[in-house]
Amino acid sequence: MKLWIASALLIGFATLLSAPAMAAGCTTGCTIQTKKASPKNPGKFDYVLSCIEDSSGDELISRITAANDVEAKALAKKKC
Repeated sequence: MKLWIASALLIGFATLLSAPAMAAGCTTGCTIQTKKASPKNPGKFDYVLSCIEDSSGDELISRITAANDVEAKALAKKKC
């Protein structure tokens, strides 16, 4: 009985520790699909980016307005 309780506690503890690791994210990065000059924000661009969610493999499409490619990719990754 004690072994069963210890095993259950160990599995529960391992699950709690691994939960942040299983959180959604896009560590593979995002790919720029389109880039056009923004009519509403002079000097910036309207981007459409495609990101792959790590946990599910789903493709997420983000529409971002940013000054450059690096900023656009960083903002899209945060949305993921």
